[in-house]
Amino acid sequence: MDYFSAAIETFEANIPGSVGVLADLRKPDLDDLEARFAGVDVIVGGPSCQGFSTSGGLSKSSGRDQSDPRNHLFTNYIDIVERLQPSWIVFENVPGLLLYENGKVALEIVRAFREIGYELVPMILLAADYGVPQLRRRLVFVGNRTGSDISLPAPTHGDVNLWKGFSLPFAHLSRIGHGSEDGLLSHITFDEACSDLPDVAEGKEVDGKPYGSEPTTTYQVEMRTGSETVRQHAAAELATLDRIASQTLKQGQNWRDLSEDVLPDRFKKIRRYDATTLLKRLRNDLPAYTITTKFNEATTGAFIHPTQARTITLREAARLQSFPDTFVFSGTAAQIRQQIGNAVPPLLAKAIAEAILPAVMKDAFGIEIEAVRDSVVVDHGVSETEILKLHGARKKPKTRSIEAIAA
Repeated sequence: MDYFSAAIETFEANIPGSVGVLADLRKPDLDDLEARFAGVDVIVGGPSCQGFSTSGGLSKSSGRDQSDPRNHLFTNYIDIVERLQPSWIVFENVPGLLLYENGKVALEIVRAFREIGYELVPMILLAADYGVPQLRRRLVFVGNRTGSDISLPAPTHGDVNLWKGFSLPFAHLSRIGHGSEDGLLSHITFDEACSDLPDVAEGKEVDGKPYGSEPTTTYQVEMRTGSETVRQHAAAELATLDRIASQTLKQGQNWRDLSEDVLPDRFKKIRRYDATTLLKRLRNDLPAYTITTKFNEATTGAFIHPTQARTITLREAARLQSFPDTFVFSGTAAQIRQQIGNAVPPLLAKAIAEAILPAVMKDAFGIEIEAVRDSVVVDHGVSETEILKLHGARKKPKTRSIEAIAA
């Protein structure tokens, strides 16, 4: 369900048997939704929280603040959940939500859902820990109205000690997995994700043509399964500053390594030790940084290809988000960038789904199935003290190295 027609077209074209609903989520027809989707077991969403203020509140008892239009998406999400009454809910947002009004917004979210019968557990997940070649953090809320314990996906890649210290500042974890904490795979690098794609020049596109090489990594094999040719491997035209940066910066360098003569005034006002991912060239031997909707513009982030004089292509960005090569996007280049940059990485979404699947199946159908992945089992719900503790961990992480990795 979305108001973005290109996203609906992409969804229906790539997910067999799916039905997309083109609708304005700010004005949901609850009667129609109930008629069409009554009895649904899980509702997954990504409602915006950018306009939140606890002065008005989100729960009905406090009176929901509708003064900011960005609040409508979230309050309407609550209304939809209340009307359809799914057993489970999952929704995601930016980790910065925990900083809004010193964590009070996150508290209000928990209270609003508790008021309609749902207990939530928030988690901050680093996509790279789940096989995504990208240092992208997302705040995910998982909840239910059944009283079942909530499982969070255990990492498959990276450093388990960093993951535990950064993501889960809760005192009541039951277990981590059912095996050894050793043996995690290394984070997947840019080269491991994209080295088999053919070279492409700035402003050019490779579509429907052979790959640059045979796959050399397990990730490349996974991404290419079912795909015979490269699709939508398109590089954007660059602005002057972006072109200079793409031609002169070495791997890992950023705007601070350029001559001040070529920098616009807005960069000269930034402190030299801040904004280290702006105008940054990626490294072959590390994961990418967060892919946004403007990965065609070098000035907005770390989007310059490690070895080629251009920003990353549509297909490279899709790979870095873990979309397989068979996944073809609908719309203009700008609309495709919007879909890729706003998406939850499929491998991260899969990890979350697999973690809660046994409990969902038991609640919905009374069927007990074996877990397909290790997970962190958390007691049902989370206290307000723990929400504030999570806010504190986001604001002042105890583990410096994970903050450096995910900055």
